[in-house]
Amino acid sequence: GREEGAKEGGSGEEVGGHSLLISEVVNARLEGRKLLQYRVSGELRLVSPAARPGTSEFRFRLRNAHRIEQVKVNDKFVKANDGMYTVSLPPTRDPKPLPLMKYVASGRWRPVPVYVDAEAAEAAGGVRVRAAVETNPQLKTPLQDVAVALRVQDEGASCSEVEPAGGWDEAGSSVKWRIDELAREKPASCSALVAGGGAPAREACSRGAMQVQFGCEGVTITGIELEVQVGTTGSPVSRLLRRFTSGKYEVAPAEPRL
Repeated sequence: GREEGAKEGGSGEEVGGHSLLISEVVNARLEGRKLLQYRVSGELRLVSPAARPGTSEFRFRLRNAHRIEQVKVNDKFVKANDGMYTVSLPPTRDPKPLPLMKYVASGRWRPVPVYVDAEAAEAAGGVRVRAAVETNPQLKTPLQDVAVALRVQDEGASCSEVEPAGGWDEAGSSVKWRIDELAREKPASCSALVAGGGAPAREACSRGAMQVQFGCEGVTITGIELEVQVGTTGSPVSRLLRRFTSGKYEVAPAEPRL
């Protein structure tokens, strides 16, 4: 099924000259696997637009529109009428990217893209932190450029034996792991030894929230889709691109790890 709300679609449908991008940002806070806060904000943009010798127009409808709310259009270029959106672009030799629409995900639609289950244990020389990072099994498209960080606000602390990749982020006083790609049903196992420091370092290992960053190309988290209709001057849209990324995304432990 497609209940994850992410319609697959790589670079999009070939139709004519401009590219449209649906870009979404996922902000969330979890406690263990329990979702405490969740907000997805989205934007439809005209990107890499083509030069326009004359006025260019196209129309579209939204599919899965029940999953979004607070829709605001750029009324300088977009008119909405009974579910149909008409985009009118004036002639230009120097086209620039344009925001066309903004929205947020419906409060009833809250798919979680990634989970982090972490634990900590006393070890020789410090505290061993382990984390299993996995995507929602309903998300068919892999996440890319995943980063997981545990902030340790303790001047004497450092880390070693970071696996699979990563290290100590001096600027953020954090242990940071990097995962190039995270695919469905293929969780990543992260570990590090946090050494030095005192009570603050132990507290961070025990109770600190994991900060997660990620991106996903070719899909949206809401599953919102555009049905582009040919305009009176032909359809100037060549590609529909889709993407979602993390905003502030934190996973706190449901109970102390130590």
